[in-house]
Amino acid sequence: MKWKKTAFGMFLVAMVLSLQLIAAPQAMAMSTNNASVTFRRAVVAWYDEKGKLQMNVTWVNKTIDFANLTNTSCPCHNSSSCNASNLTANFNVSVVTLYNMTEKHEQLLFFGITIYNGTFNYTMYALVYKSERSQYNFTLITKILTDKLHGGYWVYLTTMNIAPNDENRVVPVGDTIVTKDNLTLSDYYWTLNKVLMKLRRGDKTSWIWGRSAYELRHLSHLVRLKLPAEYNQYRTIGVSVSMDSLTACDFPLNPLISVRFICTQPEAPSWVIVGACCASLYAITIGCTAACVLSGGAACIACIAGGVFGSWASLSGCYGYCPSMQVCIYAFGFIKVKCGTLW
Repeated sequence: MKWKKTAFGMFLVAMVLSLQLIAAPQAMAMSTNNASVTFRRAVVAWYDEKGKLQMNVTWVNKTIDFANLTNTSCPCHNSSSCNASNLTANFNVSVVTLYNMTEKHEQLLFFGITIYNGTFNYTMYALVYKSERSQYNFTLITKILTDKLHGGYWVYLTTMNIAPNDENRVVPVGDTIVTKDNLTLSDYYWTLNKVLMKLRRGDKTSWIWGRSAYELRHLSHLVRLKLPAEYNQYRTIGVSVSMDSLTACDFPLNPLISVRFICTQPEAPSWVIVGACCASLYAITIGCTAACVLSGGAACIACIAGGVFGSWASLSGCYGYCPSMQVCIYAFGFIKVKCGTLW
């Protein structure tokens, strides 16, 4: 199978809702000539009590230059703030192919990935789907983090890229979609398809998201009918609430590093705090991607604190529901690296 386009790797984003995990894929339309992408919208999607899909859309309009991210070196060598980036140095990685479907114009792979050393063992999964059509190439990668404490799936982290053969159809933009429901893997892809079909209406992304939605529908069927049933399971319920605090939002930037915002004085239900806080905090985190991934905990927290100061007007509603907010940097989702108070 020959692939004419190369999909760009992306930093993946997810939000964690109290007692319920929600995952956010990033949908992009890029060609091999694009070095940057503009994230336009943050979308929160859920099903109401009648099973109807609901959406809340927030405009972000943040541009990431991949050339700068790739060529930037870590400025904190021999510094404790680089500890998070160096955590992988003493770990081994084992990759096992659990499912492989390869046909003329498409491929579906499912891997088990174990990170381990003498005292630590953690297993996650990855699904890779590629299709080559007459008008475009489509690539999707889902990293499935597991709950080390309770077992089962924890959160889905997905990036998908569509590369049109006609360069005139390339739109270097991306949208982040957050799903709030506890879904099987196949239902998750079906939900993303429905969200993209809504986003494309009357928008410049109509062509690219329409084709991407088709691929998601097809992938949903493949996962449900072809993938062994043991891998098409529900995400587990995440217990993230204590008596006096809750996780407002959690943004994994890659399988190693995540940025978690913790409301230490909640004065509203969790879903209200998520709606008031997470879109703005996501925009700030995206702006600090380089500092968080390349420079470690201290630089990441400093960058986010500066972003909060500069975006206070958009966070006033968040402050009303959460007058005390903390940010923490985690490795592997559960190893706390560093925390700081934002307000």
